[in-house]
Amino acid sequence: MKIRTFIAIDIPEKIKDEIFEIEKELSKAAGEGIKWEEKEKFHITLKFLGDVNEEAINSIYQTLNESLSGFGKFSVIYKGIGAFPDFKNPRVIWIGCEDPTGKLFELQKIVEEKMSELGFEKEDKEYHPHITLGRVKKAKNISSLIKKMENINFEAKTGEVAEVLIMKSDLKPSGSVYSVLRKIKL
Repeated sequence: MKIRTFIAIDIPEKIKDEIFEIEKELSKAAGEGIKWEEKEKFHITLKFLGDVNEEAINSIYQTLNESLSGFGKFSVIYKGIGAFPDFKNPRVIWIGCEDPTGKLFELQKIVEEKMSELGFEKEDKEYHPHITLGRVKKAKNISSLIKKMENINFEAKTGEVAEVLIMKSDLKPSGSVYSVLRKIKL
């Protein structure tokens, strides 16, 4: 059986609550046409693996558990609202993640390398850590949304990263449902 899998970092609950308040403000300004994420699904993706054979989950876990042993906890600063590809033509709306120590980028690089060694394709785009808030489906009130994004005040929040998660994503008609397959302590 294949499992749609990704590797991620969870976000502290208090910060999720604050980000969700920002999302609610943005959704009021945007109106229809945007698929907003549920608070429970907020995370930072380190690597999307796609459909993985169930038997491979164990070797992914073993590889990451060994590679990240002794990596240590670190902090991430959640700050700023942005959009891919840009504010003029937003397709994905996000909260940014700053990494003053470089540990998040180091962690992502290790995950990328180790997954490549297991046969997963390397990402060719530069890593841009973020928390996805919403995906623009139809650009109805896009100017109202952009104005709100430019003027919203989201003060920087610092959160500790203590584990890496191997996640499962089940695609349902109502949207994807995430669940944790394995946890790796840092």
